Amino acid sequence: MTRRLAVLVAAAVVTLTLAAGAWAAFAPLATGSRELTFVIPLGTASRLKEGTPLTVLPSPIHLTVGVRDVLVITNDDEVVHQVGPIILGPRQTYRIPFRRPGRFQYACSLHATGTLTLFIDAEPAAGLERLRWRLDDWKFHGRQQLPR
Repeated sequence: MTRRLAVLVAAAVVTLTLAAGAWAAFAPLATGSRELTFVIPLGTASRLKEGTPLTVLPSPIHLTVGVRDVLVITNDDEVVHQVGPIILGPRQTYRIPFRRPGRFQYACSLHATGTLTLFIDAEPAAGLERLRWRLDDWKFHGRQQLPR
């Protein structure tokens, strides 16, 4: 009886694993907020002048068309900052929507290199591509608190 129970449990585990994989590959992507928001904190410019390394904006930033395709940057600092073509004054917020995949490199006053790189990925098609995207997204959430 215990051998039969072990076989049934193993079969149930395999079935659940396959069902979860099928769901991840074919279920629609979440339709929550499409925004990825970053805030430039008060005192950022003075800390940058002092040579303090900061990670206000990671580089590169990854976005996905149709899933998370709007970059929102709020400047809570008292100094103007440049992020790409945007000159962001104190206490201003700017939304940058991306509708097409691509790689963009912008001038950025918040990085020691002076540049910010954005990767805009196409929305993953149903099937293996979507499964890979979900696994990468899951791994990313495990490493950082920032959503992808």
